[in-house]
Amino acid sequence: MEFLSGKTRRPGGALVLYTTRHGATQRYAERIAQPLDALVKEAAYARIAQAKTYDAIVLGCPVYAGRIRGLDFFEAHARELAGKRLVLFTCGLYDPAQADVREALAAQIRARMGDAADQVAVFHLRGGVRWQSLGVFERLMMRALMGGIRRKAPEERTPFEAQMLEAEGGAIDFSDEADLAPIVRAARFGREERA
Repeated sequence: MEFLSGKTRRPGGALVLYTTRHGATQRYAERIAQPLDALVKEAAYARIAQAKTYDAIVLGCPVYAGRIRGLDFFEAHARELAGKRLVLFTCGLYDPAQADVREALAAQIRARMGDAADQVAVFHLRGGVRWQSLGVFERLMMRALMGGIRRKAPEERTPFEAQMLEAEGGAIDFSDEADLAPIVRAARFGREERA
């Protein structure tokens, strides 16, 4: 999918790229693009020559089974994009307010991007899950997760685990529009808005 919310492109501007599997990262990308009047595009179809014509590049990456997917564009081109406002947001099921979740994601970004990660403003968002949209492997992973949660005594379950049990078989959405404002600011003004 590719669209430009305005009729004509301003010089510079923002490019919003995303990778998605079930749509949550794409929805966030589209919402981020609106106030930026940005082009939105799947990262798999992005080209470095095009990206270099923008002042800001936002990349949305989903997190599956604790691993960041779709970081390839920044991993391959962050050095070529030096001087641009680079913003990365991840979208996953686990709560990024937990220090261990943030640390694990930061370690993956650092391992893949090295020192180039220092020029990127990074944000972590929560997505959701719809059991009906899961593939066979994902269903097996969810079964294992849910089994582990059910084996815990109710008083030992985290609020996240309790919510997952309540939503099992249906859908749960942790997305929050309020989380997008700092990402938009970072795309407009630079990494001093880093979260």
